[in-house]
Amino acid sequence: NFEISPESHDETVRRASGKLYSNHDLEASITAALTYGCEKFDIFFMIGVPRQTCQSVMETIDYCDYLMQKYDRRLNAFISPLAPFVDPGSIAYEESEKVGYRIFYRTLEEYRTALLAPSWKHTLSYETQWMSRDEIAASTYEAALRLNRLKRKYGRISAEVFQDVEGRIMIAVELIKKIDEIMEKVPASEQRNALLALKK
Repeated sequence: NFEISPESHDETVRRASGKLYSNHDLEASITAALTYGCEKFDIFFMIGVPRQTCQSVMETIDYCDYLMQKYDRRLNAFISPLAPFVDPGSIAYEESEKVGYRIFYRTLEEYRTALLAPSWKHTLSYETQWMSRDEIAASTYEAALRLNRLKRKYGRISAEVFQDVEGRIMIAVELIKKIDEIMEKVPASEQRNALLALKK
């Protein structure tokens, strides 16, 4: 089995993360691995990396479409946000302004409090110059929906798995909207009860 994390289909975005190989190089590696007996090749893309925009995230899904069409079912594509935290001590954390991150939490207490937030979006410790925290969350759900549909289109998953994942994502999208409304419109003293009402 092989795994690789090119971060993005966009070579400019990839270079900003310190990965200097081209898509041509990436595809040559996939082809070689599959030719010489690799049984599973996982490729991981990220959301929320420097120089990436919402449009670029969707173009990464288009690239997944291309890869699934080019290779057989041994190729598995994934996409997810860098979540929930940018690692303290990393270049992205220590030199956040230089590389384009805005870090929300710096103290242990801030991290502790963030872990009690009602959704992963509110726990997320960063945004970038190119994508806000709201845009990272919205792009994550849209990309997940589109990738799930591609996996069904190319027979990578069963109809049952497709329906289950689609349903979970749609519930998550609706739930995060309700949580946002509570956090923005409900008085702080009433938020806990309003959130608990959503727990089921």
